[in-house]
Amino acid sequence: TDSHAHRILCAGTNLKIAARATGRLYDRALAPFDINTMQYAILANVGRAGSIPTMALAAKLSIERTALYRALAVLERRGLIRTEAGRGREQILSLTEDGMALRLRAKDAWAVTQDAFVDAFGEDWPTFLGMLDRARAISEGMSETLEVAP
Repeated sequence: TDSHAHRILCAGTNLKIAARATGRLYDRALAPFDINTMQYAILANVGRAGSIPTMALAAKLSIERTALYRALAVLERRGLIRTEAGRGREQILSLTEDGMALRLRAKDAWAVTQDAFVDAFGEDWPTFLGMLDRARAISEGMSETLEVAP
């Protein structure tokens, strides 16, 4: 039989399938720290920045504000992140001492998974990263120009 006969061709579906599988891999690595991939990405990026406005973090992670606020609420409730008033309604995020400590402990588990994932791609890794960047740029560009009829 032709192995491609039932291949899903939709780019959106294929990217979502790959993203869910990859997310589960990283979520398993982070489970001992009671955080998921998105929460780790927030801790890592806020930690690297020192402090960062919520909108800048949302843009960096390409996440909708409501999803970011839900993740932040959990991290704030656990005492891992603090928010301070910025300009207007903007909030400035930073890690608490507990947040910094958890980020460092979780980073080792994340790094094991990251290194194994990157190694599995071998010399194709830079190409793969470039393709992901290209998919994002194409999608963002097309979403601004395509009008979809109701």
